[in-house]
Amino acid sequence: MPNPRMNRHASPGFTLVEMAVVLLILSLLAGSLGAGLSSHLARRAERATDDALDEARDTLLGYALRKGHFPCPAKSPQDGAEDRNGGSCARHVGLLPWATLGIHGMDGWAHRLRYAITPAYTRNIVNVDDGTIEIVTRNLDGAELKLTTAGGLTPVVILSHGPNGLGAVAADGSLLPAPLTGSDEARNTDTSGRLFVSRSLSENPGAPGGAFDDRVSWISPNLIAHRLIGAGRLP
Repeated sequence: MPNPRMNRHASPGFTLVEMAVVLLILSLLAGSLGAGLSSHLARRAERATDDALDEARDTLLGYALRKGHFPCPAKSPQDGAEDRNGGSCARHVGLLPWATLGIHGMDGWAHRLRYAITPAYTRNIVNVDDGTIEIVTRNLDGAELKLTTAGGLTPVVILSHGPNGLGAVAADGSLLPAPLTGSDEARNTDTSGRLFVSRSLSENPGAPGGAFDDRVSWISPNLIAHRLIGAGRLP
């Protein structure tokens, strides 16, 4: 027969096993929420980067319509004015001249956008000729394919170095670590500014061209001709 005196003094608290189960459930919930938040932040940064690339393309085209030519790259990681001396550019690949364009010029990870321009397009545009910049990609087997070919090379490239930021410049002007030598991401940091890689995202360092998270945009000569003719700058 139960002892009523013992029942009156029984502890209403959790047992150690029950507490362990509760802690396990809370840990699982926290992990799920953390993963969901991380995924949400990653998607938001990607959308912000795509918006920044679109804004850069539109403002570059707007600048060309107003001035008759495209701007030079920025003077330095701290100075976003174009590096122009009279009618010439000091360089033709570097950072987007965000101050000259009047935009932030940063991707969703607070890295400066990279910019390459065909030299002839930094002077008064009287004919829309082919550019000097080649874009390549890779097929499913990893083989390299051309996105632009002779007779269709692009004049302008804008890119983000992606979430890993390898080769990028931070908002404070500091240089982030360089990509692995020989990788496709390293090719996108080449100072010649003559060839860029745009391909599917990959976290596999063993993939052809290595891991890749750069986001690349460009402006074709056909689009430039369409805008300049529409604005009456070209016949």
